[in-house]
Amino acid sequence: MSVPTPSWTKITEGTSGELLLAVDFPATGRLQADFSELAARLTGGHAFWRSVVAPAEIGVTDHDAYLQPWLDDVRAAGQPVRAVFGFCVGAVHAALLAEKIGELQGRAPALILFDPELVDAGTVYWQFAMFVESLHQFLAAEEIEELREAGREAHERITDPGELALVLIERFRAAIALACERTGLDEEFVVEVVEAFTSFMAYLAIADSAEPLPRWARATALSSSSAENGLSRVRNDILHRDGPFVAEELPFPGLVHADLLRGEDVAKTVDDLLAAH
Repeated sequence: MSVPTPSWTKITEGTSGELLLAVDFPATGRLQADFSELAARLTGGHAFWRSVVAPAEIGVTDHDAYLQPWLDDVRAAGQPVRAVFGFCVGAVHAALLAEKIGELQGRAPALILFDPELVDAGTVYWQFAMFVESLHQFLAAEEIEELREAGREAHERITDPGELALVLIERFRAAIALACERTGLDEEFVVEVVEAFTSFMAYLAIADSAEPLPRWARATALSSSSAENGLSRVRNDILHRDGPFVAEELPFPGLVHADLLRGEDVAKTVDDLLAAH
Protein backbone atom coordinates (compact mmCIF):
# COMPACT_ATOMS: atom_id res chain seq x y z
CA MET A 1 0.00 0.00 0.00
CA SER A 2 1.17 3.51 -0.70
CA VAL A 3 0.75 6.67 1.32
CA PRO A 4 -0.81 9.50 -0.72
CA THR A 5 -0.22 12.00 2.10
CA PRO A 6 1.54 11.89 5.46
CA SER A 7 -1.82 11.55 7.20
CA TRP A 8 -3.63 8.87 5.18
CA THR A 9 -2.86 5.40 3.90
CA LYS A 10 -4.37 4.60 0.51
CA ILE A 11 -6.12 1.23 0.64
CA THR A 12 -7.89 1.34 -2.74
CA GLU A 13 -7.39 3.69 -5.68
CA GLY A 14 -11.00 3.99 -6.79
CA THR A 15 -12.60 4.96 -10.10
CA SER A 16 -15.55 7.11 -8.97
CA GLY A 17 -13.58 10.28 -8.28
CA GLU A 18 -14.81 10.34 -4.68
CA LEU A 19 -13.12 9.46 -1.41
CA LEU A 20 -14.09 7.34 1.56
CA LEU A 21 -12.17 8.24 4.72
CA ALA A 22 -11.85 5.89 7.68
CA VAL A 23 -10.61 6.94 11.12
CA ASP A 24 -9.07 4.17 13.16
CA PHE A 25 -5.87 3.33 15.00
CA PRO A 26 -4.50 0.18 13.34
CA ALA A 27 -1.69 -1.51 15.24
CA THR A 28 0.68 -4.39 14.61
CA GLY A 29 -0.76 -7.55 16.11
CA ARG A 30 -4.24 -6.08 16.44
CA LEU A 31 -6.89 -8.75 17.00
CA GLN A 32 -9.87 -6.92 15.45
CA ALA A 33 -10.57 -6.70 11.74
CA ASP A 34 -9.55 -3.37 10.26
CA PHE A 35 -10.82 -1.14 7.47
CA SER A 36 -8.71 -2.83 4.81
CA GLU A 37 -11.04 -5.83 5.15
CA LEU A 38 -14.14 -3.71 4.71
CA ALA A 39 -12.59 -1.83 1.78
CA ALA A 40 -11.91 -5.10 -0.06
CA ARG A 41 -15.63 -5.97 0.08
CA LEU A 42 -17.10 -2.65 -1.10
CA THR A 43 -18.23 -2.40 -4.70
CA GLY A 44 -18.86 1.30 -5.32
CA GLY A 45 -15.47 2.06 -6.86
CA HIS A 46 -14.58 4.82 -4.40
CA ALA A 47 -11.02 5.51 -3.29
CA PHE A 48 -10.56 4.41 0.31
CA TRP A 49 -8.14 6.08 2.72
CA ARG A 50 -7.44 5.10 6.32
CA SER A 51 -6.06 7.56 8.85
CA VAL A 52 -2.42 7.60 9.88
CA VAL A 53 -2.25 8.77 13.48
CA ALA A 54 0.63 11.18 13.94
CA PRO A 55 2.72 11.17 17.13
CA ALA A 56 1.08 13.30 19.80
CA GLU A 57 1.77 14.10 23.41
CA ILE A 58 -0.66 13.54 26.26
CA GLY A 59 -1.93 16.89 27.48
CA VAL A 60 -2.82 18.19 24.03
CA THR A 61 -6.54 18.92 24.19
CA ASP A 62 -7.07 21.05 21.08
CA HIS A 63 -9.13 18.69 18.97
CA ASP A 64 -9.18 21.09 16.00
CA ALA A 65 -5.37 21.12 15.91
CA TYR A 66 -5.29 17.33 16.20
CA LEU A 67 -7.58 16.93 13.17
CA GLN A 68 -5.89 19.59 11.04
CA PRO A 69 -3.27 17.38 9.31
CA TRP A 70 -6.03 15.00 8.16
CA LEU A 71 -8.11 17.90 6.92
CA ASP A 72 -5.18 19.63 5.18
CA ASP A 73 -4.33 16.52 3.18
CA VAL A 74 -7.94 15.97 2.15
CA ARG A 75 -8.13 19.57 0.98
CA ALA A 76 -4.89 19.16 -0.98
CA ALA A 77 -6.22 16.02 -2.70
CA GLY A 78 -9.07 18.02 -4.17
CA GLN A 79 -11.49 15.07 -4.34
CA PRO A 80 -14.98 15.18 -2.84
CA VAL A 81 -15.48 13.02 0.23
CA ARG A 82 -18.57 10.82 -0.02
CA ALA A 83 -18.37 9.36 3.49
CA VAL A 84 -16.36 9.39 6.68
CA PHE A 85 -16.18 6.17 8.70
CA GLY A 86 -15.11 5.71 12.31
CA PHE A 87 -14.41 2.55 14.29
CA CYS A 88 -14.78 2.42 18.07
CA VAL A 89 -13.22 5.62 19.53
CA GLY A 90 -12.32 6.63 15.98
CA ALA A 91 -16.02 7.51 15.70
CA VAL A 92 -15.38 10.53 17.92
CA HIS A 93 -12.67 11.89 15.64
CA ALA A 94 -14.64 10.90 12.52
CA ALA A 95 -17.70 12.88 13.58
CA LEU A 96 -15.80 16.13 13.98
CA LEU A 97 -13.76 15.50 10.84
CA ALA A 98 -16.93 14.92 8.81
CA GLU A 99 -18.36 18.20 10.06
CA LYS A 100 -15.26 20.10 8.99
CA ILE A 101 -15.17 18.39 5.59
CA GLY A 102 -18.82 19.32 5.08
CA GLU A 103 -17.92 22.97 5.70
CA LEU A 104 -14.99 22.69 3.31
CA GLN A 105 -16.83 21.10 0.38
CA GLY A 106 -20.30 22.58 0.94
CA ARG A 107 -21.94 19.16 1.30
CA ALA A 108 -21.83 16.95 4.35
CA PRO A 109 -20.35 13.50 3.72
CA ALA A 110 -22.23 10.49 5.05
CA LEU A 111 -21.14 9.66 8.60
CA ILE A 112 -21.05 5.89 9.14
CA LEU A 113 -19.82 4.58 12.47
CA PHE A 114 -18.86 1.03 13.49
CA ASP A 115 -19.40 0.20 17.17
CA PRO A 116 -18.93 3.90 18.04
CA GLU A 117 -17.68 4.47 21.53
CA LEU A 118 -16.98 7.35 23.89
CA VAL A 119 -13.90 7.45 26.07
CA ASP A 120 -13.83 6.77 29.79
CA ALA A 121 -11.22 5.23 32.06
CA GLY A 122 -12.54 1.78 31.14
CA THR A 123 -11.91 2.47 27.46
CA VAL A 124 -8.33 3.58 28.17
CA TYR A 125 -7.66 0.51 30.29
CA TRP A 126 -9.27 -1.91 27.81
CA GLN A 127 -7.30 -0.48 24.90
CA PHE A 128 -4.11 -0.65 26.99
CA ALA A 129 -4.83 -4.30 27.70
CA MET A 130 -5.41 -5.00 23.99
CA PHE A 131 -2.14 -3.27 23.12
CA VAL A 132 -0.29 -5.35 25.71
CA GLU A 133 -1.74 -8.55 24.24
CA SER A 134 -0.21 -7.63 20.87
CA LEU A 135 3.30 -7.77 22.37
CA HIS A 136 3.53 -11.52 23.03
CA GLN A 137 6.12 -11.99 20.29
CA PHE A 138 8.39 -9.39 21.93
CA LEU A 139 7.88 -9.79 25.69
CA ALA A 140 8.12 -12.83 27.93
CA ALA A 141 4.95 -14.20 29.55
CA GLU A 142 5.97 -12.88 32.98
CA GLU A 143 6.63 -9.41 31.53
CA ILE A 144 3.19 -9.40 29.91
CA GLU A 145 1.59 -10.38 33.23
CA GLU A 146 3.51 -7.68 35.13
CA LEU A 147 2.29 -5.10 32.65
CA ARG A 148 -1.28 -6.39 32.92
CA GLU A 149 -1.14 -6.15 36.71
CA ALA A 150 0.25 -2.59 36.60
CA GLY A 151 -2.62 -1.60 34.33
CA ARG A 152 -5.23 -3.24 36.57
CA GLU A 153 -3.84 -1.49 39.64
CA ALA A 154 -3.89 1.92 37.94
CA HIS A 155 -7.43 1.39 36.62
CA GLU A 156 -8.73 0.51 40.07
CA ARG A 157 -7.69 3.87 41.53
CA ILE A 158 -7.88 6.37 38.63
CA THR A 159 -11.16 7.42 37.00
CA ASP A 160 -10.01 10.32 34.83
CA PRO A 161 -9.14 9.03 31.30
CA GLY A 162 -6.30 11.52 30.68
CA GLU A 163 -4.69 10.90 34.06
CA LEU A 164 -4.98 7.14 33.62
CA ALA A 165 -3.41 7.40 30.16
CA LEU A 166 -0.41 9.26 31.62
CA VAL A 167 0.12 6.62 34.30
CA LEU A 168 -0.22 3.75 31.83
CA ILE A 169 2.37 5.35 29.56
CA GLU A 170 4.85 5.47 32.45
CA ARG A 171 4.12 1.83 33.36
CA PHE A 172 4.46 0.83 29.73
CA ARG A 173 7.76 2.66 29.23
CA ALA A 174 9.20 1.09 32.38
CA ALA A 175 8.15 -2.42 31.31
CA ILE A 176 9.60 -2.00 27.81
CA ALA A 177 12.86 -0.59 29.20
CA LEU A 178 13.17 -3.56 31.55
CA ALA A 179 12.45 -5.99 28.71
CA CYS A 180 15.13 -4.26 26.68
CA GLU A 181 17.68 -4.82 29.47
CA ARG A 182 16.68 -8.45 29.98
CA THR A 183 16.49 -9.54 26.36
CA GLY A 184 18.52 -7.03 24.39
CA LEU A 185 15.58 -5.76 22.36
CA ASP A 186 16.67 -3.44 19.58
CA GLU A 187 16.62 0.17 20.83
CA GLU A 188 15.02 1.43 17.63
CA PHE A 189 12.22 -1.05 18.09
CA VAL A 190 11.75 0.07 21.70
CA VAL A 191 11.45 3.72 20.64
CA GLU A 192 8.96 2.73 17.92
CA VAL A 193 6.76 0.76 20.30
CA VAL A 194 6.78 3.46 22.98
CA GLU A 195 5.95 6.17 20.42
CA ALA A 196 3.10 4.08 19.01
CA PHE A 197 1.67 3.47 22.46
CA THR A 198 1.99 7.13 23.48
CA SER A 199 0.24 8.18 20.27
CA PHE A 200 -2.53 5.69 20.99
CA MET A 201 -3.07 6.99 24.52
CA ALA A 202 -3.14 10.56 23.15
CA TYR A 203 -5.67 9.46 20.51
CA LEU A 204 -7.93 8.34 23.36
CA ALA A 205 -7.29 11.29 25.68
CA ILE A 206 -7.91 13.86 22.94
CA ALA A 207 -11.15 12.08 22.00
CA ASP A 208 -12.20 12.43 25.64
CA SER A 209 -11.91 16.21 25.28
CA ALA A 210 -14.28 16.31 22.28
CA GLU A 211 -18.08 16.52 22.21
CA PRO A 212 -19.21 14.07 19.53
CA LEU A 213 -22.83 13.42 20.54
CA PRO A 214 -24.36 16.39 18.66
CA ARG A 215 -22.55 15.16 15.50
CA TRP A 216 -23.45 11.52 16.09
CA ALA A 217 -27.10 12.59 15.94
CA ARG A 218 -26.90 12.56 12.11
CA ALA A 219 -24.83 9.36 11.84
CA THR A 220 -25.68 5.77 11.01
CA ALA A 221 -24.15 3.26 13.41
CA LEU A 222 -23.50 -0.39 12.60
CA SER A 223 -23.43 -2.34 15.84
CA SER A 224 -22.00 -5.74 16.71
CA SER A 225 -23.47 -8.15 19.22
CA SER A 226 -20.75 -7.43 21.81
CA ALA A 227 -22.33 -5.88 24.90
CA GLU A 228 -18.97 -4.55 26.09
CA ASN A 229 -18.36 -2.53 22.91
CA GLY A 230 -19.89 0.31 20.94
CA LEU A 231 -23.27 1.84 21.71
CA SER A 232 -24.19 -1.07 23.97
CA ARG A 233 -21.35 -0.08 26.27
CA VAL A 234 -22.03 3.64 25.92
CA ARG A 235 -25.65 3.09 27.05
CA ASN A 236 -24.91 0.74 29.91
CA ASP A 237 -21.46 1.63 31.26
CA ILE A 238 -20.66 5.22 30.31
CA LEU A 239 -23.84 7.32 30.13
CA HIS A 240 -26.31 4.91 31.79
CA ARG A 241 -29.30 5.95 29.74
CA ASP A 242 -31.64 4.68 27.07
CA GLY A 243 -32.54 6.54 23.93
CA PRO A 244 -30.90 7.08 20.55
CA PHE A 245 -27.34 8.31 20.19
CA VAL A 246 -27.40 8.28 16.39
CA ALA A 247 -29.91 8.90 13.62
CA GLU A 248 -30.09 5.17 12.83
CA GLU A 249 -28.58 2.09 14.44
CA LEU A 250 -28.29 -1.10 12.40
CA PRO A 251 -27.57 -4.20 14.52
CA PHE A 252 -25.58 -7.21 13.33
CA PRO A 253 -26.39 -9.85 15.97
CA GLY A 254 -24.27 -12.51 14.27
CA LEU A 255 -21.05 -10.52 14.51
CA VAL A 256 -18.86 -9.80 17.52
CA HIS A 257 -16.89 -6.55 17.74
CA ALA A 258 -13.65 -8.06 16.44
CA ASP A 259 -15.36 -9.26 13.25
CA LEU A 260 -17.58 -6.27 12.48
CA LEU A 261 -15.37 -4.79 9.74
CA ARG A 262 -15.03 -8.11 7.92
CA GLY A 263 -18.73 -9.02 7.76
CA GLU A 264 -20.16 -9.58 4.29
CA ASP A 265 -23.57 -8.24 5.36
CA VAL A 266 -21.85 -5.19 6.83
CA ALA A 267 -20.14 -4.44 3.51
CA LYS A 268 -23.43 -4.86 1.64
CA THR A 269 -25.14 -2.47 4.07
CA VAL A 270 -22.36 0.10 3.64
CA ASP A 271 -22.66 -0.17 -0.15
CA ASP A 272 -26.40 0.53 0.16
CA LEU A 273 -25.85 3.48 2.50
CA LEU A 274 -23.28 5.01 0.16
CA ALA A 275 -25.53 4.55 -2.88
CA ALA A 276 -28.36 6.29 -1.06
CA HIS A 277 -26.31 9.28 0.07
